[in-house]
Amino acid sequence: MPDQFHHPLDGDWQHRALCRGTDTDTDMFFSLDGERGNVRARRERAAKQICQDCPVLDDCRAYALTATEPYGIWGGMSETERARHTRRTRLPARPRECVASTDPLTWRIRTPRA
Repeated sequence: MPDQFHHPLDGDWQHRALCRGTDTDTDMFFSLDGERGNVRARRERAAKQICQDCPVLDDCRAYALTATEPYGIWGGMSETERARHTRRTRLPARPRECVASTDPLTWRIRTPRA
């Protein structure tokens, strides 16, 4: 049964991912407890380098964004990058009514039309 992006739920794409290769240490895609700074940045760059040439990059990224994967590098994106992407692509909030300004130009721009 396909999900909303029409990807198979069985994760067949995962079997074709470069990170599943015998030469790849999948630990590089997930941070260790307390990992910070340059150590984390180097590990993430190395993981993203593998993602860059992966034949299922788009499937992996779509999965991570749909499933809201909380940890690791997925589809070449870190946790922070996925959260930022989600915030940017979320529908904007409805404009709130505001107090009328004494400046007529500002009032016309900020006040919703009836």
